[in-house]
Amino acid sequence: MMMHGADWSGQDLAGWWTSEKLHGCRAYWDGAAMWTRNGNQVRIPAAWRAALPAIALDGELWAGRDGFTAARIATQYGRFSQAVRFMVFDANIPGSFLERQAVLQHELAGVFAYAVLHRPVSSTGAAIDELRRVRARGGEGLVARHPGNVYMAGRSCEILKVKSSFAEART
Repeated sequence: MMMHGADWSGQDLAGWWTSEKLHGCRAYWDGAAMWTRNGNQVRIPAAWRAALPAIALDGELWAGRDGFTAARIATQYGRFSQAVRFMVFDANIPGSFLERQAVLQHELAGVFAYAVLHRPVSSTGAAIDELRRVRARGGEGLVARHPGNVYMAGRSCEILKVKSSFAEART
């Protein structure tokens, strides 16, 4: 059900869109229930179930940069602290990545579900600069998405995980 990125290995990122790589627990809303990457159902609060749209959403249960434990407890045991949010980075609907992002901005207006902010990248150097800013704030890295990619389950070379080790070797 979920899309997965490949590790960035130096591809030109000009024209791609990036967001911070969140350190939480992957989650997929199928329009009626939430699932982990391993296919286990997540017991979400009733308010979430009532408010989430009837479209498939791909994202991360996230409780901030230091909140991995809270996200894991929510995923495994269904105990959701106030800090846990469903950070949605894509939707399993027709259209390009940018078209899907427009739908997310319209569909997600809840207090617990948010569309992850993606920004266009002018060059690979600009992406590496952004990676350094994210890392300086305690983040893990970036995810780069090609603006024309279509949603498909599995690994995609149009989604790249940009982490510090390779980027630092390039500069």
